[in-house]
Amino acid sequence: MKQSEAKYKRWLGLTLGFTAAGLVFFGGLTAVVDPFFHFHKPLSGLAYPIDSERYQNDGISRHFTYDAVITGTSMTENFKASQFDSLFGTNSIKIPFGGATYKEVDQAVRRAISYNPDIKIVLRSLDGSFLIQDKDTWNETAPRPDYLYDENPFNDVNYIWNKEVIFGNVKSVFARTEAGEKTTTFDQYMNWAPEKEWGKEAVLRTYSRPEERFVRENPLTEEDARMVRENLEQNVIAAARENPEITFYCFFPPYSVAYWDSELAAKGDMGRQIEALRLAASLLLEVDNIRLFAFDDQTQITCNLDNYMDVLHYSEAVGDQLLVWMAAGEHRLTRENMDAYFEKVEAFYRGYDYEGIYTEENADTQ
Repeated sequence: MKQSEAKYKRWLGLTLGFTAAGLVFFGGLTAVVDPFFHFHKPLSGLAYPIDSERYQNDGISRHFTYDAVITGTSMTENFKASQFDSLFGTNSIKIPFGGATYKEVDQAVRRAISYNPDIKIVLRSLDGSFLIQDKDTWNETAPRPDYLYDENPFNDVNYIWNKEVIFGNVKSVFARTEAGEKTTTFDQYMNWAPEKEWGKEAVLRTYSRPEERFVRENPLTEEDARMVRENLEQNVIAAARENPEITFYCFFPPYSVAYWDSELAAKGDMGRQIEALRLAASLLLEVDNIRLFAFDDQTQITCNLDNYMDVLHYSEAVGDQLLVWMAAGEHRLTRENMDAYFEKVEAFYRGYDYEGIYTEENADTQ
């Protein structure tokens, strides 16, 4: 009996020892390689694939060297940090969040500011499709690895002993290094444009045009206006007011004319959307260190479906042009030109021949 107990204790000791050694090895390996940059910046001898927004963005903000931040939704994913730096004279990071609400982007901006006192410029998209929303709305379909964002060291176990990280992300770092590749640049990071199909046929495949069109116009209600105000105040304006030394470049992305048809004109929401944008502009322009840009009047872009992969997402070339315009201060909204801008936009899209989108002969503009 005693011999049996001794064998059991020996087995138990060996098992616990090997388990502890394995935990130390794999946990240490994850912490040293650190594919999500949670503990440190990339090691110089390794080549890191940077390809996971919500898992790597916070580490990028914590540990990279920069003085400018490019962020927002998928409307900023194809921006090139090198072009931005050339235009604005900065050393930027790009930390986009596809499908992010205003709150998620704001929290990322605030974390970056808390990590880095040297930030002088923040560029972020303000998507009109997320404007009329409760201030605390969150994209629940997106990953939310809070253990990477908070300051609680104990829940880091979800990272360092995560088998998908160990046998997936850590392994990818070694594979990329062995292949002689380099760490992903911020020009390449989340740049999906080369993989997509562009043009009218591609756009029209992404949605079905409503058969019935609303005759009645939906107004911007008091409840809508309240949500716009609270959304902007909490998730855009507050951070700008708290950091007057930072210049915030904000822009309304130019959605395609197919969006104006399928999501606005067909549903009776055009006036509601334009009034929401107008209200947003009036609030944002009250803050001195916010520079607001809008491009829906650039119909050579919005009405040419060769510039789009779906009703929303514009091409890399369009993104390049937006950066050039913003750096030059072109298409900037001011208190003086705001009303004329929205009147022009509303007149154009109300008068547009949307039937022409679905015919073989579709002019770029009217």
